[in-house]
Amino acid sequence: MTNQSFAGKRSFRTILTIVIALVLLVTMFAGTAFAKSSDEYTVNIVDGSRSVAVTTTETEPIEILKSAGIMVAAGDKLDITDFKESEGGSIVVNRLNTFYIEFDGNITAYQVYSHTVGDAFAQLGIGINNSDQINYSLNTEIADGMVIKVATAQYVTLKVDGKETKYTLTSGTVADLLETAGVVLDKDDYTEPALDAKLEKDLVVKVKRVEYKTVEKTEEVEYSTVETKDESLKDGETKVIKEGKNGEANVTYQVKYVNGKKKDSTEVSRIVTKEATQKEVLVGTKKTEKKKSEKKDDDSSSDVKPNGVKSKNGYKLGQVIKGRYSHYCACATCNGNSRGITSSGKRIQNGMDDPYYVACNWLPLGTVISVDGTNYTVVDRGGSGLSRKGRIDIFTPGGHSECYKRGVGSCTIEIVRLGW
Repeated sequence: MTNQSFAGKRSFRTILTIVIALVLLVTMFAGTAFAKSSDEYTVNIVDGSRSVAVTTTETEPIEILKSAGIMVAAGDKLDITDFKESEGGSIVVNRLNTFYIEFDGNITAYQVYSHTVGDAFAQLGIGINNSDQINYSLNTEIADGMVIKVATAQYVTLKVDGKETKYTLTSGTVADLLETAGVVLDKDDYTEPALDAKLEKDLVVKVKRVEYKTVEKTEEVEYSTVETKDESLKDGETKVIKEGKNGEANVTYQVKYVNGKKKDSTEVSRIVTKEATQKEVLVGTKKTEKKKSEKKDDDSSSDVKPNGVKSKNGYKLGQVIKGRYSHYCACATCNGNSRGITSSGKRIQNGMDDPYYVACNWLPLGTVISVDGTNYTVVDRGGSGLSRKGRIDIFTPGGHSECYKRGVGSCTIEIVRLGW
């Protein structure tokens, strides 16, 4: 009995000891937890469009970000203006983003700390008009490597059907402009510049309306002239044996009008209703010889009086020169205001007997030269072309037509006499 009482008391003490120990242990843990809880505070982290609230005991902003799983790259910035250590507030992460802006095909890289496209453009001082096109809205969040394409508005002018209208387009061709304006081209219409031309600033596009009309006219048919050589007439003389008369023809034209104005016309058909009558002319070919007295007077015959001069101005008597000849007459076209008076004072006129005169600038006046066997006297000067050695202009009293017939050519010149 006595032993049982002792054992019960001992068991009670053991239980009491355990209970007291547990109470002390709980009190200690509770105190620790309370102390820890009193050191924590809440920080709001803003990273672009993402916002995270973090409860922490950390005091350094970078450690607070790490505890929230947010990493900061080189170049990024932290805005801790509203953050207070151990009290809370907010930490803003400003990311350094490299993005690209493509303006009308030209790409440029930029680095900004802005959060949206609009903020980035504002930071860079880039203005966007309402008429410009952009592939992102201004509220879109900036991302590293983003390519923003901007198509600036092109102000162009369209002139069509007498009206002038201005349009604003960001891209396209002249064809796109016409589609926007609702302008339809007929099959012959065209534009300046062409439909495939690209639109550019201040471009003026003109629509050309083309219309074709058929026009009929009665026109004269000019007569032709037939020339027949006649040895009974003097060289250069002509005689009309039959006058010519014009005929008539009905001619049809296709006339092109551009914007109401005549541009050109094309002959479509021609029907002769009255034939023209040819003009018939006899052209003399008979050569006339000079009288002895005339030949003697102007020193142009084979009977040339010597003057004793052996050389002059670098040229020698008997010298042979390869030359080139042309022909002239006494008309105003050939002689200007000379009134038929040569540089030596000799008179010339069309229709006179051939005096066998030449003009040149490289030999003394009065010089007699043999041109392919025929003697001529230098009595006149001419243009700069006649200053070249061997160049001569032969007087032809038969007139302009005879000059054309005789033409130009090469010749052999021999100096028969130097000067008068």
